[in-house]
Amino acid sequence: MNIIEPRAPRSADGTPTVASQSLILGQRPFKRTTDESEQMAVDGRALGTPVVVWNGTGAGDTGGDWTRDGEGTETAGAAHSGTNGLDAGAMSSGDQVLFDNGTMIDVDGTYSELSFWINPQAYPLNSAFRVMWLDDSNVRIGNTVLVDDYVTNMDTGTWQQVAIPISDFNLTGNVRKLRFRFQSEDGQDFHIDDVELSPPGAGGPYLYRVEAPSVNVRFHISMLVLMIAEDETGWDDNKFANITALTKGLILRQRDLDLEEDDIIWKLNSKDNVDLFGRYHPQESFTFNNGKLLVGFMVKPGKASIIVTNKQILEFMVRDNLSTISNIRAYAHYGVEVISG
Repeated sequence: MNIIEPRAPRSADGTPTVASQSLILGQRPFKRTTDESEQMAVDGRALGTPVVVWNGTGAGDTGGDWTRDGEGTETAGAAHSGTNGLDAGAMSSGDQVLFDNGTMIDVDGTYSELSFWINPQAYPLNSAFRVMWLDDSNVRIGNTVLVDDYVTNMDTGTWQQVAIPISDFNLTGNVRKLRFRFQSEDGQDFHIDDVELSPPGAGGPYLYRVEAPSVNVRFHISMLVLMIAEDETGWDDNKFANITALTKGLILRQRDLDLEEDDIIWKLNSKDNVDLFGRYHPQESFTFNNGKLLVGFMVKPGKASIIVTNKQILEFMVRDNLSTISNIRAYAHYGVEVISG
């Protein structure tokens, strides 16, 4: 009988290599990218005074600051605020809406967040509503982002605010135009209003991150835990902990920082307690003598389904005011794989 030995891994020149690895259990808190703090009970709103990109035209509008071009019609029925909003109409794949500042500006160095309000009228399966920045030659600068990655869902007939950190675009230079593009499926239809840019001010958005320390280390995630301590009352289904339902939502996501666009691998966005309990598995609660209710929420992925490297990272994004929550922190539990050779 011939026994076939398994082949050892080989380098590009055919030399056998050996990958040594050790799996060690670990736990790491999600830490804010700006100051390494762990406490997520913060005001993550962009607190600088917004600059209006577009808010319709009419007596009750403050917008029209940037020239609008492309698909859509301004109507009162499409307004979130003011007199008019944009009824994009039934789109064909590839159609777009453009907002032109008229000159090149440093968006990355001046602003922290792009926000706008949408009311989906139709969003067929597999649709893709994308946002990007262009220079004065209509060349895309930085990443394209998918609007779905920043909202809880695309409920038709419901207004919701989209808030995208400027850092997510990874802009590499100055820009002139903002482009909304409708791709993949015909028939997408949105009402769009209140397009704004917010400077940093004293607020967020804030990102809380877990990443591996080097290229030779990978974390195999066994569990993600979100801990919330708050007054025992106030856990209504349309709230988040004991505060009013979040306007933008708390996002947990995995990103691949090496990708030039669509770098979000997966995400969970929770705006109220229905979302929170629906997207995370709640653990047993504990009530302290001071009346604070501690609740743990868990995401427990399948074996090796979430791997974190120094580029494929995990993040919580705080874009709303969570400062009235007593305590909120998050942790990643994992096995450590060390690769060498």
